[in-house]
Amino acid sequence: MNKLKYIGISLGALILLAVAFYGYMGGFGQVTVSRESFAQTEIYFATHKGAYENIGTSWENFQKDWESIGITDCDSLAIYLDSPDTEPAKLRSVLGCRLEGLSAEQKKQVASKFKTFSIPKMNGLSASFPFKNFLSYFLAPTKVYPKFQEILIAETAETSVAIEIYGGSSKSIDSIGFFMPVGTSQEVFKPLEDAFR
Repeated sequence: MNKLKYIGISLGALILLAVAFYGYMGGFGQVTVSRESFAQTEIYFATHKGAYENIGTSWENFQKDWESIGITDCDSLAIYLDSPDTEPAKLRSVLGCRLEGLSAEQKKQVASKFKTFSIPKMNGLSASFPFKNFLSYFLAPTKVYPKFQEILIAETAETSVAIEIYGGSSKSIDSIGFFMPVGTSQEVFKPLEDAFR
């Protein structure tokens, strides 16, 4: 009987810890969606094709590449070209760093090693989610994208891509930004799709 009691207490403690950790991660917080403009942005980029859980290796390789030409910081973002229900092996992700803030010499080095793309100014849905640790990269999308989807369905609106904004790689960040353009054709992102061919 005592053994069962201790098991029950242990399970209860584990559940409380799990609930507390989920709350710490922001799991119980409300996601606020606003309508904003995404400013025109020049990026250099690398690609990742396949399941999102394997994207970390592609980011590491991308970082090694830009560090190899003397760049020490990446103001990072990612563009996701496919809907989440796409077969994992066919998912296409674009890993990008903003060109803004680089010197003329650095931009020259970038142009010799990477493909570049100009994200146009777009109107759309925007939200943010607190960043606590690497698990935030997995939890945040499960909280934000359903909210985006609710609005898109209610307004019979269509989107073309999803953009996540992470910020500087050499600085601590406190939130992850999310943006979904509304009314921007997928054709705008064709140069990125072509990068996978």
